[in-house]
Amino acid sequence: MKYIGIDPGKKGSVSIIDDVENLIVWATPVVGKDYDIGKMFDILNQHKENSIVVVERAQAMPKQGVVSMFEFGRGYGIWLGILTAAKIPYQIIHSRVWTKLMLHGAPGEGKARAFHVASRLFPSWNPKYKYEYEYADSILLAEYCKRIGFQD
Repeated sequence: MKYIGIDPGKKGSVSIIDDVENLIVWATPVVGKDYDIGKMFDILNQHKENSIVVVERAQAMPKQGVVSMFEFGRGYGIWLGILTAAKIPYQIIHSRVWTKLMLHGAPGEGKARAFHVASRLFPSWNPKYKYEYEYADSILLAEYCKRIGFQD
């Protein structure tokens, strides 16, 4: 079984965990300043067999501009469209739901907290650049998917 976590948005990522704890992480594919829908599709399509996916729900964030929120929502919609077209089962998860389980008791705040937990769960994940710390969310979404599966 493959468990896929998607943190939508241009700075987001896609992570896949399998039953033996192998981890694969991709940055959200972009070309220039736009989503690379073909590559987004390819990532999911090549891993769709025996997969379930969780996607973090798009929501407005404090101090987020109208244009950036529109682009984030656009990416969220693209991911959902690809999942639907590829007939990959998915569930939308609010951030407060998965973080309650995955970050419970972890030290720190925000992205640093998620990075700390993801790097402890997957010591082989060694981001080379600081911007790759952002990928911790999709890793934890995939792990959440593995632990919980789909909820009614």
